Amino acid sequence: MARRYAIKSRAEAEAYLGHPILGPRLIECARAVLDSTASTANEIFDLPDDLKLRSCMTLFAQLSPSGSAFHQVLAKYFAAMPDTSTVRLLRHER
Repeated sequence: MARRYAIKSRAEAEAYLGHPILGPRLIECARAVLDSTASTANEIFDLPDDLKLRSCMTLFAQLSPSGSAFHQVLAKYFAAMPDTSTVRLLRHER
């Protein structure tokens, strides 16, 4: 199901982030994760959802200015290390 509903391109991710409803809701969700007192993403999301969080935050951090909620989630829960598979896919797309 994850592949069926996955964002398939940088352009699709940009459209999602720029959508007047979906973009703000995504940012709101990232901020909610930031507001958690959990010390790890796995405390909030079990496997594999904690991995999906890292991939999602990596994707949208690549499209957002430094310091965005997406960058902050990566910093707080993943030592600011993006998901390498997501980064590789974005580089390959160019």
